[in-house]
Amino acid sequence: MKKTYLQMLGLVLAMGTCLSVPPLHAQEIGTMSERVLTVTGQGSVMVETAIATVRLGVEVSGASAEQVQAEVAQRSNSLVEELRRQRVERLQTTGISLFPDYNSSSGNRPRGVRGQNIVQFEVPVERAGEILDGAIAAGAGQIQSVTFRPTDEVLEAGRKAALELAVADARSQADIVLGTLDFQVKSIRNIQVGNNSAPPPIALEAATLARSSSPTPVIGGEQTVNARVTLAIEY
Repeated sequence: MKKTYLQMLGLVLAMGTCLSVPPLHAQEIGTMSERVLTVTGQGSVMVETAIATVRLGVEVSGASAEQVQAEVAQRSNSLVEELRRQRVERLQTTGISLFPDYNSSSGNRPRGVRGQNIVQFEVPVERAGEILDGAIAAGAGQIQSVTFRPTDEVLEAGRKAALELAVADARSQADIVLGTLDFQVKSIRNIQVGNNSAPPPIALEAATLARSSSPTPVIGGEQTVNARVTLAIEY
């Protein structure tokens, strides 16, 4: 016996009432949600610089590579002897070059050859001026750069002091906020210390030294050490 269209439709609807579709489950949430305040504290201290890093250059121009290289070598040896006599620290060669020397009037044709030798060393700041004067007298024709930094011990002490200030700053912020809202600190859930890398050295322009009268005055000054601490505080 053939079923009519209406009978088949009724059968389908009846079967549909027996089908169960699984419900979508939301992520379970605890009965008490955590309340966390995140604060970031900053700290900075000034430390005295004590070490000067100096880069000096010997530069010679001439008609031939052989002539220039020989004069660069002679002046460089004289300079190194003077620096060793002064007992500078970490003396090293940082660059040697020999290249054609062009000027605007000669077009693409070199007018000669130029040679250069760069040395670098460290000295206490209070001795930097006299050593620069002696180095120039010994053959250095360029003062490329002078930078200043604190000693490792002073830098480490500055980092610790800056961190202490950063922690105190973060706790002070939390106390003000939570106290104003009449909440109490329960615990510190997380601590993050910022990337407190060494501050860049203070640089002194070479042109300033070249214009100074002898003996060359060199003053290191102070350097800023920064720290950052982030606290996640449950309340």
